[in-house]
Amino acid sequence: MNQLWQCRVADFKQRTRQQSFVVTLLAMSVLTLLFFPSLDAQYQTLIINGYRGLYNSAWLGVCLAMLNVLFLPIICFYLIKNGLELDRKSMTCELIAATPMSKLSFIFAKWCTNVLILFTIVLVMLISCILLQLYYGENYQIDLWALAWPQLVFVLPVLLVVALVAIMFESIKWLKGGFGNVVYFFLWTGSIVQTIESVSGVGAILSAIETEVAERFPPQAGSTHIGVTVVDEENAVNTFLWQGIEPTAQYLSSILPLLIICLSCFIIAVTFFDRFSRNPVPETKQTSWLINTLTRQVFNRLDVLFTMLTKHFAFTRLLRLELKLLLKSHSIYWLLGLLTLNIIQLFISQQLLVSIFLPLSWLWCVLVLSQFGQEEKQANTVELVTYSKKSALLQSLASYSAAWILLALAILGSVLRFAAIAEWLLIIQLIIAISFTVSLAYFCEVLTGTKRMFEVLCPAIWYIGPIQAALYLDFLALIAP
Repeated sequence: MNQLWQCRVADFKQRTRQQSFVVTLLAMSVLTLLFFPSLDAQYQTLIINGYRGLYNSAWLGVCLAMLNVLFLPIICFYLIKNGLELDRKSMTCELIAATPMSKLSFIFAKWCTNVLILFTIVLVMLISCILLQLYYGENYQIDLWALAWPQLVFVLPVLLVVALVAIMFESIKWLKGGFGNVVYFFLWTGSIVQTIESVSGVGAILSAIETEVAERFPPQAGSTHIGVTVVDEENAVNTFLWQGIEPTAQYLSSILPLLIICLSCFIIAVTFFDRFSRNPVPETKQTSWLINTLTRQVFNRLDVLFTMLTKHFAFTRLLRLELKLLLKSHSIYWLLGLLTLNIIQLFISQQLLVSIFLPLSWLWCVLVLSQFGQEEKQANTVELVTYSKKSALLQSLASYSAAWILLALAILGSVLRFAAIAEWLLIIQLIIAISFTVSLAYFCEVLTGTKRMFEVLCPAIWYIGPIQAALYLDFLALIAP
């Protein structure tokens, strides 16, 4: 037991001393302020049939729980999905592997640390809510129980699951990297509707508030909006006094499925966790005849041709090397998928092309573009690049051009098709979209120095923009005739 406690304390100290943790706490405080805008603000986050409650403890507590259940899983997952990775980077994994601690104990200690970090974030948001209630002054009576119980009943079980899912993703080899980040984003997206429409939990509270508002203000009965909703003078939001509710068995019943998911994730994490063991003899994988033929006869010859075309100028040689670094860690199956998507783009209907396959080709390149600016770190050539005679501007330009060319190759079928029918405006829009995406990757790399921000931000913009056709975020902006 003492061993577990020491492991939790050491892990918690290591992870809370990071700059990202302090920045996250500050960001959560700001996010809480954005969650609860003033009445004269140009937006609202929770509107019930045209009304929102006065900012008393009951309303703030329940609304914070609703918004946390919906949005905190996506924010906190990427914050804590580094517990095992930090041990590997700090080289303490070898010490851990040499200790008698079992996999079950180690995973449990990591889970407790994750839960404690997430609980700290929720606690900071609760304190921010108290300060907001006093600042807005719509109700000065602080009820700590009304603020706290929705977080304990609804938010805490969700955080227990998120803490274990993060460890589970890190334990499974093919989910611990960028692919797992993209997979989790779509898992979270698919769970939002289920959470809102649930007959228990926050779904039941939302339904109860809707019913109360409809009974008290029948002429104003309308729709409910969760998220950012723009308001103006014509669609002004009214306020009402909400006294709150007490937890019942109906609300508590939502905890049981989450506990079952928790247990399942824990078993999977313990099963797949390798306890930082390393196989000194790498396994030789047998490749198929088709893969060998494509590698030797096609891609090697293309590489020779590419080398001949780019050997005459320093910039083109650097561009060729940057492009090869981008593709280095991706298998031939990824290239075959890229080729298949281009072939499909040539023959399907334009409506399917614009609505499905063109955005899908964009998403296919997310994990490759997230390496933009990270190639030197992955290949351990940072020192060589630093002391090379090439200027930093030339290096950045070659890296940017390589990412731009790769994304252009992903939609080459669409470009050829639009050129054949003289849709030059659509081609210009694609060029702008490519430049925006590559610039976003470059911005994320410069700001954070990691791949994770782009792997989260790009699918989010992709889903809200081209897929949902949201205003200002649809960077493709293609409308089929």
